[in-house]
Amino acid sequence: MRADPMDHEALLNTLLHELKDGVLVCDPDAKITLFNQAAEDLFGQSQSFGKGKSLYSLCFQPPVEHALNLLNYQYESNNQSLPFPYVQFMNASRNQEQFFRCRVSFLPPLTAQKKSFVIIFEDISAWHIPDNPLYMKIEEFRAPMTNLRAAVENLTEYPEMSPVMHSAFENVLVQESINLTEAFNALAGSCRVIMQTQNLLTELNSVVLFGYVARHLQNKKIPVVVSPKQSIGTKVDIYGLLLVLDYLASSIKHKQKGIGLSCEIHIDKQFIYFDFVWSGPFIPPAAVKKMLAKKLQHSIGAITVAAILNSMGGDIWSQQQKNAQSTLRLALPITIKAGNKP
Repeated sequence: MRADPMDHEALLNTLLHELKDGVLVCDPDAKITLFNQAAEDLFGQSQSFGKGKSLYSLCFQPPVEHALNLLNYQYESNNQSLPFPYVQFMNASRNQEQFFRCRVSFLPPLTAQKKSFVIIFEDISAWHIPDNPLYMKIEEFRAPMTNLRAAVENLTEYPEMSPVMHSAFENVLVQESINLTEAFNALAGSCRVIMQTQNLLTELNSVVLFGYVARHLQNKKIPVVVSPKQSIGTKVDIYGLLLVLDYLASSIKHKQKGIGLSCEIHIDKQFIYFDFVWSGPFIPPAAVKKMLAKKLQHSIGAITVAAILNSMGGDIWSQQQKNAQSTLRLALPITIKAGNKP
């Protein structure tokens, strides 16, 4: 005997009522089909709230769409060894007076071409401040650390001085870079604990992350080369990461008109790298600093590139390669060792 659909909805309503966070169930067109009392408390004052209304009249559409696209990408790739039940991200009310930690997941059947989904809204307006002063304090460490790291890499690429001088100079730079990096990471880690930014990120395996980012950039006519597949984990704000990558690519194209821009995605022992590569002059540190200070219009809270990178523990710097090519590198820390599933 099949249960009455009305009984299922009554049971679901009862379960949803007990949750303290706002929950919206939406059809494949993002029309609201069900919600709980907490969601009504969050959005009930809006005339755009209610069954049959569009989710996107309550919050910003791009972060939700990117999260759904990422979920769909995994199912399309048939990578069942790397499942994740939801994607977590930041969003805001249309007037940007409320900020939310969101989690979105598909509803069965997952084989459907267009899937219904459930989205959970946790109101974090009480503690979230875009471009928080704590983050700005961290920025005082970023420039010298980035310059030292880039200097070490360039010195390694161009060992043109005498062996003794080269060795001494490199050792000093390496040691200073390590010391400053440790100090920076300690401060950044404390800041993230206070601000709870890590709770806004989604843990992704590099196979899924690389494939999704590569497809995004290729759709924008940027050739992508991806390193051999490795099971490495990192925590990302996928919407923020794509905003930053898009901004960096457009900035390079604007500064270096007519160049052939490509992207190389690879991994070392500590970082995941997204390298934009082109033939021509490299971008000086002062210009990179301006990029970090750029407020991205479509980010949640209109925050800076630096703030988005800070939330992921990431950084960018520029390099001049010995084959007359230049690189602008975005680095994200590895958070989960090889072989472990996020």
